[in-house]
Amino acid sequence: MPKTKKKKSKTKKIKRKNKSPKLGLYLLAALFSSFIIWVLVREPAPAPQDLQELVSTEITARKQKASPKKPIAEGQNPEKKGAAQEAAQSEAVAKDTPRPGESEMDMVIRAAAEKLGVPDNSTRRRKSDTLIRYGVPIDRSQMDLTYANMIFKGELERAGATLLSGIDLRNKQTITFRSKNSPQDYALDLYYDSSIYKSKANPRTITIVVDDFGAISGSLLDAFFELDKELCFAIFPEEKHSVSTMQRATSQGRESLIHVPMEPIGYPRINPGNNAILVQHTPAHIKRTLNQFIKEMPDCIGINNHMGSLATTDPDVMQVIMDTLKEHEKVFLDSRTTNVSVAYQTAQKSHIKAFRNDLFLDSPNINQSTMEAKLNRIIQLSKTQNHIIAITHCHNSDKLEYLKTFISRLKRAGFTLIPLSQVGEYDVPEII
Repeated sequence: MPKTKKKKSKTKKIKRKNKSPKLGLYLLAALFSSFIIWVLVREPAPAPQDLQELVSTEITARKQKASPKKPIAEGQNPEKKGAAQEAAQSEAVAKDTPRPGESEMDMVIRAAAEKLGVPDNSTRRRKSDTLIRYGVPIDRSQMDLTYANMIFKGELERAGATLLSGIDLRNKQTITFRSKNSPQDYALDLYYDSSIYKSKANPRTITIVVDDFGAISGSLLDAFFELDKELCFAIFPEEKHSVSTMQRATSQGRESLIHVPMEPIGYPRINPGNNAILVQHTPAHIKRTLNQFIKEMPDCIGINNHMGSLATTDPDVMQVIMDTLKEHEKVFLDSRTTNVSVAYQTAQKSHIKAFRNDLFLDSPNINQSTMEAKLNRIIQLSKTQNHIIAITHCHNSDKLEYLKTFISRLKRAGFTLIPLSQVGEYDVPEII
């Protein structure tokens, strides 16, 4: 019996030993507690965007480390290269640093002038007790005074200045501003002076737009498509071959415009064509007509006016047209069938890319004397303008041959044909 009791006691002890926690569990619990404490006190992890930036930086660093360094060209001095880089950096810093006596308003004016391409040393600054006056020369071939006025006004108002007054003369515009951070008012005199821009490179480039496609076909149309692809074709809407001509131009890599009929002086005796835009039309009617033309010919990069010597002088009509073009991100070329057209100015104020015709190549006729006169005119224009835009027509084979000869003469004179979209002087600056 005692032996049996002893055996039971041993059994109980073994069971109690199995129920007691193991040492490994204590260690695991301690490690887990340490991890929780570390999570609570450590710095926050980077946000996903920061993490992406870190990864991107690391990848860039590895690529730079892996890519072989470019050998220094023979005769190149690395010290000079470093000095040039330092000079460029210093110049960039200087542009953002106020000059002696400058306020924030002065810096805004200087920055706006620079973005408009006005040479830094050409602006004149005069200071009195109550007024700081700037004289800003504008290159007539680059932009008109109203456009420059609009840019300066926008930049100054964005900086907190208030417009006090504006004066618009024939060749000069003056705008006066007040800033709460300056004791003096500021006046900007914008005036035409292209002489200071003559030192700039003046490449001899020209864009030619050929009007009145849409009705012609066959061999005549084929021959026009054999001309330089830089030529832009203006196509009448709603003609038999309008859409197919546009599609063929697109497939060839050639730009095209919708040649929109507009009311001329002398209407209805002078008929601009079907569905022309008339000054008596309501804004809704004009917009509906233009939307229909764009829907029919979506590949066209914009429009130019056919006739329109009356319609292009009406600010209300032109504003509706520009608003509609802006919705579709289309450009506008003012054919300038009248010297008092407001189309180009309205387009600029609407912040859409706009161009204007400088001359018609085939007017009043296509004889030799006309060609010589037009060539001389283009050469004269190239002395004061960075680029020239000309318009001609596709009516018959005689005009085709005239154009071929004209293009050949232009190339021999040193001109380069470029597409309309590559004309850069009327681009809207980034500051707006």
